[in-house]
Amino acid sequence: MTIAHVELRTHQWAHRSPVPLPELAFQHILAAILRGEYVSGDRLDTARFTQELHMSLNPVREAIIRLRDIGLVEVTPARYTKVAEFTAADSCAALGYAGVLAGTALRKALPTLGDGVRAELAAHAEEIGGDDDAVSRNAAVIGLLTAVTDLIEHPRQATHLFEATILVQCALQFSGVTRGDGVTHVRSAAAEAVAHAMRAGDSDAAESAVRRLFEHLV
Repeated sequence: MTIAHVELRTHQWAHRSPVPLPELAFQHILAAILRGEYVSGDRLDTARFTQELHMSLNPVREAIIRLRDIGLVEVTPARYTKVAEFTAADSCAALGYAGVLAGTALRKALPTLGDGVRAELAAHAEEIGGDDDAVSRNAAVIGLLTAVTDLIEHPRQATHLFEATILVQCALQFSGVTRGDGVTHVRSAAAEAVAHAMRAGDSDAAESAVRRLFEHLV
């Protein structure tokens, strides 16, 4: 389950798809937000979504509620539905929470992983630490979270990290937060520690390093 997979599935929908309608609506609205068709503060036109998806308002409303529960959408009854604002505090909290979830998942999964998987995870971390381009660095962050999500065996726990990843991507895209040059050195050192722990298969070190990395991404 990945962000890219959500985007792809929105273009593969057929009339008799077995995917539940609320899930289709969720994928469709999420993909539009991730593509930048809506940014923080923009109102969502639910009627437009019903027309685009050829479905009633109820599944669209269910999708909106799920996006609200994730933290991506704000809903004020009888007034508006809009993409959430991402303040500096909100963005840092979203990143920190994703780091906690990813670190916990890695602590459990790392001892069972082969060298190839650990090397892939390490490569994502090195891209985060070494890339000065924000777009490429953000893509590496999502790549790492997605790879970790794919390691989680429990479906609900995997969904939890997947939804946290959605919030991270939007926080990175919309907040525009930066804490200056000082964070670059800390981020690079944390990313290097993550990569080293991955390759060594050190669960405890990986968990703490991932948490520290996500606390210093912006």
